[in-house]
Amino acid sequence: MAFESEMGQGYPTMADIEAFLSALKLELPTKTNPNPEEEFKQFIWGIISSLEWVLTLGVYCSTPTTFNVRGGKYLYDGELKTYTPGNAVDPADNDTTYIWLKPDNTIDSAIDGTGWPATEHVKLAEIDVDADGYVTAVRDLRNQSFFNATPTPAA
Repeated sequence: MAFESEMGQGYPTMADIEAFLSALKLELPTKTNPNPEEEFKQFIWGIISSLEWVLTLGVYCSTPTTFNVRGGKYLYDGELKTYTPGNAVDPADNDTTYIWLKPDNTIDSAIDGTGWPATEHVKLAEIDVDADGYVTAVRDLRNQSFFNATPTPAA
């Protein structure tokens, strides 16, 4: 679909936007709906369900001092797999922790002094932890692996 700017600011025309949303099965809430709350929930569901793959295997802080990885389905070297989350992990204080998915469908991590594994893996994230054990930053690295055709090769 070629997008043409409607106002010269780089936005597609309204017709192009509506066609794009329709192709994704996203319906905008109407102004005259008798149940706007239900329609809004359906709209949010449509957005989230179309982006659900982005949520899979995301690293998040389950508490201010621990991290975990969201479960879900993903392709690994052409094979459909399902990751089921385990227990939250308490990373090392005052360091950066690397988090990755192993070929056996488990999660592993190590501090930056150890580095990424020399074996095949899928990078998930790097997190920074301060001296008091609090996670201060999460850097999502899934795009480095999931937008590649094959998993990250051994170093």
